[in-house]
Amino acid sequence: MEIQQDLKDNCDNEKIGFEDNDSNAEGSESSDTDDSEKEREEHYALERRVVELRKELAKSPNTYNTHVELISCLRKLGELDQLQHARENMHAIYPLTEELWLEWLRDEAKLSLLDEDKKKVESLFHRATEDYLSIDIWVEYIQFCLAGMDIGGAEALEKIRKVMEEAVRHGGLHVVKGGLLWDSYRDFEMAIYQSTKGKTETENINQSKKITHLFNRQLSVPLLDMERTWKEYNEWLDILDQKVETHVKASYEKAKSQLEKMSPLEDTLLIAVENNDKAAVYRTYLDLEMKEIKDPARIQALFERVVAELPLYDAFWMDYCKYIDRQFKTAETTFAVFRRAVRNCPWNGPIWASYIFAAERYEKEDSFISGLVQNAFAAGMASAADLLAVWLGFIEYLVRKGKWDDSEHTVQLREAFTRATEHLHQSYGIEGDPECILLQYWAYLEAKKLNNMTKARELWGQIMSQGHGKSAQWWLARIQFERAYASDATEVRKLFIKSINAVTSLDWPELIVKQWLQFEREEGDLQTMDNAQLRCDARMEKVKKERESAIVKDLDTVKGRKRGKTEENNEPVSIPPKKAKLGHNSTSTTKSDTRNATETRTNASQPAKPITIPKPITDPCRHANTVFLSNLDFNISEEDIRETMSSSGTITDIRLVRDYKQRSKGFCYVEFSSSDEVKEALKRDREPLKGRPMFISPSEPDSALKHPVFKYQSTLEKKKLFVKGLASTTTKEDLETLFSKFGIVKDVRLATFRTGVSKGIAYVEFEDEVSATMAMNKTDGTTFQDRVLTVALSNPPPRHDKKTTDREELSLGGGTRERKTQLSFVPNSILRQVKSSTMPPPPPPLGSQKSNADFRSMLLNKK
Repeated sequence: MEIQQDLKDNCDNEKIGFEDNDSNAEGSESSDTDDSEKEREEHYALERRVVELRKELAKSPNTYNTHVELISCLRKLGELDQLQHARENMHAIYPLTEELWLEWLRDEAKLSLLDEDKKKVESLFHRATEDYLSIDIWVEYIQFCLAGMDIGGAEALEKIRKVMEEAVRHGGLHVVKGGLLWDSYRDFEMAIYQSTKGKTETENINQSKKITHLFNRQLSVPLLDMERTWKEYNEWLDILDQKVETHVKASYEKAKSQLEKMSPLEDTLLIAVENNDKAAVYRTYLDLEMKEIKDPARIQALFERVVAELPLYDAFWMDYCKYIDRQFKTAETTFAVFRRAVRNCPWNGPIWASYIFAAERYEKEDSFISGLVQNAFAAGMASAADLLAVWLGFIEYLVRKGKWDDSEHTVQLREAFTRATEHLHQSYGIEGDPECILLQYWAYLEAKKLNNMTKARELWGQIMSQGHGKSAQWWLARIQFERAYASDATEVRKLFIKSINAVTSLDWPELIVKQWLQFEREEGDLQTMDNAQLRCDARMEKVKKERESAIVKDLDTVKGRKRGKTEENNEPVSIPPKKAKLGHNSTSTTKSDTRNATETRTNASQPAKPITIPKPITDPCRHANTVFLSNLDFNISEEDIRETMSSSGTITDIRLVRDYKQRSKGFCYVEFSSSDEVKEALKRDREPLKGRPMFISPSEPDSALKHPVFKYQSTLEKKKLFVKGLASTTTKEDLETLFSKFGIVKDVRLATFRTGVSKGIAYVEFEDEVSATMAMNKTDGTTFQDRVLTVALSNPPPRHDKKTTDREELSLGGGTRERKTQLSFVPNSILRQVKSSTMPPPPPPLGSQKSNADFRSMLLNKK
């Protein structure tokens, strides 16, 4: 009501103002009033939305998007205290992204006027750098320190150096962005060097050494734009009148060679859009670092980069935790990574289990490990396997921790097993532990460690009751357990009797029979062996009958399906006429029966007419107006193809080839209204479509005509240049701009892989030879986009035809073919005899030669 009254009073005041002013003033004040009313409405809408979001978070406090929207609304309202509280609440549950942190840090930095406020902002920067590796956050931290501290003070200088050292330690190995931190550090030291020029010589020398040392450190790291840093280093040494040291140059060359190995992967990451594509590239990147470069600091830096860009990929977090735990073997470093891993992927059970294992190895207290288990359960597992992994990790810890003669430890362990099995059963039912890993582990401990075979048998009874009672493999496992830990022959025989009757005929009871008889050979006597043989024979006879009846049933089902299919298709079924019964009624046949029999004999005597299969009617002009598109993206649709190819002409039909699951096979046929439009479409061969070059060729209906045709000349072309050494990001427009200054560029063709990634080579064609020669002389060996170009006239090697041999013979299908691997119709025994002796075999005796008639008699078994 108060808000409505305020709005009413404001409206009354505005009306009075309108009456006192002229028309122009009225228009201006009306506009201002409309804007203020609009702002108030937006303000009230935001306040209502904040209330709704808080109610949603009260019900579901872990909803990520709700936290983000609440922060955005409070920031627009300018509610600083509530905004800070909302950010803290979100960070207590989730690590914040780079964008959210930068927004928070900049808001707090603007309000930090006192030293206490600046210390709070510094603390906030420390928290921000702990979530993910972010070069932008480190740069922001450095700028905040430089803007808010007195550079002239020695204490302040050391504090800034400490921040910069920490920055290059965390992010200085980032191949793409690490140079920003190194450059900021050097610029800072260079500014101090300029300010100390008027002071003592010792200070100048010390400061120059710091700068030189920074150059040496940076040049030993493979970073983007290393050549520029090397050039600046040489200029710096010229100022100091010094020369490059041998070890510095060797470190630089080594880092540069490492960068050459990484550059293709970095180029691929630049064009990768989908997270799955990035994950595959990063996996290759990690393999390169681990197998070839083998620098632990670089591997850790790359892992930090991966988890910062793909924080929800738990496989990378798992690999990162294992690597840190095994490589560095320090509790502080290991636990820092594990804490971040479970914050980003709290649903992953194996990560929690590894965390528990690491805590046990570093001898953490019981309360710490119990807290890990409670936090894991509170976070919620993604599947039954994840929940099982957590329980197994905790139970393994309890088993290794206690002593078996301690009754308290035994009670605690049994309680843990009981809670684990109940938890899994309540959450997932039988699927919680389908292999009964927990129950088998528990039964083993009861039998082996606690000597309680009664409890172990009870647990195995639970296992068999969970859907395993008809499985031969599970019964054999149960029997093996009994033989291993009890050695009671009577109990084993009882299990064999139960198992052979419980196992179904389809689950191969022969395994039970085989093991039972073997057991009686080893442990039994004549009577037990005879009893076992009788039971096994009786059971196998019954199994045989069950299997035979099942086969008959399946055959009847198949026949019924075929009969139903025939009736559905309305196909006539010819039923053979029954033979006439012999007897006194055999002569009583009707005229119609006689006529049908006569017609049947008449039709049988006539030869059946062959079925003529009609040939498909084809339009010869249709293929002439069709182009074949291949190397297409598998997710592309017909609408995408129509939108792209419609600029070449009128499309009458698009036939995207799909598999039986209606998934694209990556090629299609596009039919145009005329052959001229086809020519225009063929000119667009290798034009990129969704990041992949389209291969456009004429449609050839006859598969025999589909042979590869080389489109371009294979001889010297004086008007065309071959350019290599290009960056993967170089475009066709970049090359046109570079070479157009030397003459008229007729065409530029960038060579790419099938994925659309540039091969780093291109062909540039000019209108005349003079322009091409001038461009080659001016650009060969020059630097373009930080790459040294190699430019020459296009002169590809000659394309040779397939090698042919003089020995050509007719193949089974007719025609000639090159003789390669071929089936031999000579028996192997004869071939072995030929290979074993270089001499020709002796001719057979005359009496042993046989005629064709003799062979025919042998074949027909005639004597």
